[in-house]
Amino acid sequence: MEIIIKETGKSFEEIKVEGGNIRQIATDVLYRIGNIKGVEIGKIFGIDYSTVSQGRKQLKEKMQKDKKLIELITRIEQKLSIQRNCFEEKGH
Repeated sequence: MEIIIKETGKSFEEIKVEGGNIRQIATDVLYRIGNIKGVEIGKIFGIDYSTVSQGRKQLKEKMQKDKKLIELITRIEQKLSIQRNCFEEKGH
């Protein structure tokens, strides 16, 4: 979440309350990269599982049309990858 917060300039509470693209990105990243189940993600954001699932689906559809959205997601994923590599190199 720290990387998403830094990239978007939004606090966790803002992401949680406002919803929209940024919350959809956060839920998708937590699901795909964080390996967290939809029900657990829903609890984190105070939404139900179906909202998580529908949001991820809507995000995929938006990505087909919105280059800036793709660029934001790519930056987040790259930073997560770098962070993961540094963590693994330290033997954790």
